[in-house]
Amino acid sequence: MADGKKRRRGGATTMIRIVLLVLGLGLLVVPTMAHAQNVQPKQSLQTRPSACGIGSQSIRVCENDLRSCNSVCEARALDPSAVVAGCATRCCTQYNVCLRLRGCGSRGLQCN
Repeated sequence: MADGKKRRRGGATTMIRIVLLVLGLGLLVVPTMAHAQNVQPKQSLQTRPSACGIGSQSIRVCENDLRSCNSVCEARALDPSAVVAGCATRCCTQYNVCLRLRGCGSRGLQCN
């Protein structure tokens, strides 16, 4: 019987050790996770590329629209019955509007 009691106490002691270990690990992990959520990203000293710079998405979108519009004008010019007067000017105007909507109006073209 003494062996049975000793085993039970040993089991209880082991269980207490496991619980304390789990609680201790929990106390280590929770603050680390909280700290990770509150960390602000470091500000880069590099300057951000301009939204209106050469190769920027805004400029590419507007230039692609201009190319597409001019392609339509060229295709219409092949049809003798199509009216193409002012087509290129309309494309130029749309390009400038596209740039202005994206805050890049200073990069616009002089339309005839």
